[in-house]
Amino acid sequence: MKRTILYTAFAALLLTTAACSGDFIDKAPELQINEQAIFGSESRLAAAIEGMYTRLKEKDDGYFLGGYATLAGDNRSDDMIIYGNNGYTFRDCYSHAVNPSSMEGDYLYKNAYLAINYTNTLLEGLETTYAASLPCDEATADRYIQECKFVRAISYYYLSQLFGQPYKYDPQASNVPLRIKAITGAGENVCPPATISQVFEQILADTEDVSALPIGYGDNGFSSTKASQAAAHALRMRVYMCMENWDKAIEEGDKVEGFTLIPSIATMFDAPYALTEENIFSIPMTETDKSNSQTHPSGYFTHEAGQITVVNNINGIATTYGIEADARTGFLYTDAKGYTYCEKYTEYATRYEWLPIFRYAEILLHLAECYYNKGAESLARQYVKMVRTRSIEEASDPLVKYTESGPALWTVIDNERRWEFLSEGIRGFDISRRADDYRHPLTDGSWTVVATPADRTTYCWAFPLYETTVNTALSN
Repeated sequence: MKRTILYTAFAALLLTTAACSGDFIDKAPELQINEQAIFGSESRLAAAIEGMYTRLKEKDDGYFLGGYATLAGDNRSDDMIIYGNNGYTFRDCYSHAVNPSSMEGDYLYKNAYLAINYTNTLLEGLETTYAASLPCDEATADRYIQECKFVRAISYYYLSQLFGQPYKYDPQASNVPLRIKAITGAGENVCPPATISQVFEQILADTEDVSALPIGYGDNGFSSTKASQAAAHALRMRVYMCMENWDKAIEEGDKVEGFTLIPSIATMFDAPYALTEENIFSIPMTETDKSNSQTHPSGYFTHEAGQITVVNNINGIATTYGIEADARTGFLYTDAKGYTYCEKYTEYATRYEWLPIFRYAEILLHLAECYYNKGAESLARQYVKMVRTRSIEEASDPLVKYTESGPALWTVIDNERRWEFLSEGIRGFDISRRADDYRHPLTDGSWTVVATPADRTTYCWAFPLYETTVNTALSN
């Protein structure tokens, strides 16, 4: 696995050398780039850090944060229905039957751990092996280290939510193997499963010091495609929400600086994607992504062209919140067959649209939920109103008058989250962190429960066969 870092960096270096050196054809080519060469060159090390984000995305098919994680959240929700018929199209995920041979679990798990091992390899070089002779200044080295830890932390967040029971159900429930050292050879894969509490502790430890990262939008060096203090705080906020530590979640949300809601949510899904004050962290799509018809699967699956993941227009959130005066209704399209699609990603042919992982609307709705659970209902109404009135004017809103309290206010907050983030993968993870049941709509408008937190077999994805084969310390 260690070679992954070398090949990615080498490919980037070839492009850099060809573009910047006029006499490169007169020089003997470097056919092998070893680890020492990477940590001995400023440009190679920078290229290796860039390669880390490519690994997080999974460059060829989006099998991790490039689409699969989003689709996992959508297809475990009650607001989407799937008509795909194989593992690639998330059939087993929707059926709550992800088994050791299921494609969606196999691909996401493998690429998540490849990203983790990539960061572990970089961290060992940055913090120990080559720490005394790095080709960059101390501030840059600190930033690289914190970027690596952020990528490892967000990888473990998604793994923990899919392959384990919720923290709310049992903080000591068995979760995924917690690998924080690089695997460099055979026989090093044996690692017992950690508890969900231990995984969260590692995520919080990895994101505790973010002082070397740019603060947020407008700060020098900020890029919504890279780790930042804002992205780290957004991740920590999600973890504290899972733990129902409302005070700490609020504290993290308040640390997200430099962002605001943009006037139209549609702008989040249109070019130029990086230049919006709402975009905290996204997975970018570029010219190279359209060369493979399978890339950006979220864009293809949820578009009419894919005819795979459709909106639940039987009794889902779109049936109650999809009113004409709401700008978000513009994302919905119903075809001649009666299927409704949420087409936030309309450029499925070119696949340039970026996948938002954290945007500021989520921070605001998190705050609304936190303050509601603390009994501060006026603040809860304030934050939910900010998001809702961005898309529908208060005077034109027949559903919400911002005077609700108690369970009625909670319904507003929950509905607003479901509607605002439809087809962005968040709903399924909300269900899990609250330890709620998963349910599917029936044609008569009723619901059927398809998975409960107590049943690990249906609620959690099973570990892939290759993991259970080589990891003898694992029990599922």
